[in-house]
Amino acid sequence: MSRIRFRSASSVVVLAALLSGCSGDGDGNGGPVPDLGEIPRVRSSADIPDLPMDAYTLTKEQYQTYLKTQRSLIRQCMSRFGFDFRAMDAVLDSGEVPDLRPDKTRYYFVIDADTAAASGYRAPDRDRRVEDDDGEGEDTTPTEAERGVLVGSNAGERLGGEQVPKGGCQGEANHETLGEDGTDAFLQVPNDRVGPRSRADADERVKEVFRKWSACMKDSGYDYDDPMQANDDDRWGPAAPAGQAEIQVAKADVACKHKTNLVGVWWAVQAAYEKQYVEDNAERMADVKRTIDVVLRNSARLAGSGV
Repeated sequence: MSRIRFRSASSVVVLAALLSGCSGDGDGNGGPVPDLGEIPRVRSSADIPDLPMDAYTLTKEQYQTYLKTQRSLIRQCMSRFGFDFRAMDAVLDSGEVPDLRPDKTRYYFVIDADTAAASGYRAPDRDRRVEDDDGEGEDTTPTEAERGVLVGSNAGERLGGEQVPKGGCQGEANHETLGEDGTDAFLQVPNDRVGPRSRADADERVKEVFRKWSACMKDSGYDYDDPMQANDDDRWGPAAPAGQAEIQVAKADVACKHKTNLVGVWWAVQAAYEKQYVEDNAERMADVKRTIDVVLRNSARLAGSGV
């Protein structure tokens, strides 16, 4: 069973680490408490607008195209040194490429009435397949020798008559996809938004709507301070499918979210903090946007050329 807010986080980290070896810290600080813009009325996940930082994040389809292009370029380079590069195959060939943008059906926990009635707090089957994977299968982790060529720790050395390029095969692939001056800092935007999300969760306006939701839940006979407590109730356990008790709580949860417009307020507060983050980091975010434009253009060109 999955009741995890960010299902694909581990996959994102694995791929980002493989491609760049770096990680984002996520800024939990910022400027003054921002004013809210328009608060949307949210009664289903389809009503949730995009967040400001989504404009600086690849869609799932764009990310998949980028990763496949990177894999092809790296594989071609590694083959020149006698290596069969397969480290990215498990995710790309399974169709489980992670979404770098928040999953609107899960980001603010269960919100769709039909989902609550059918499976309580359980994530869709696609999520359980990833988390229930027992890890069996071919080990495609790069060996020490392969990694030396991949990241260029032995750059300048000759192997089989070929000189390892500066930055290794990863650097060679980055040059093709990111351009001469580009960096893959755009992969860290999902981590950057952890700060605005944390500030939103601690904001008094969100806490106030949580209190309204909690009072609504009490009227239905349930005692929870916030939606996270209901989502993470130990009574639900790991067994599937959801029992009637879980389904009844989830249905009441969704009904109270709709009554209080909890998700609309929560979204609006987070949107305000994300807007503030983008403004406070305008130069960096502009660079991220430019890099994304280059990545999309080069990925499409390389994919069209048969790479």
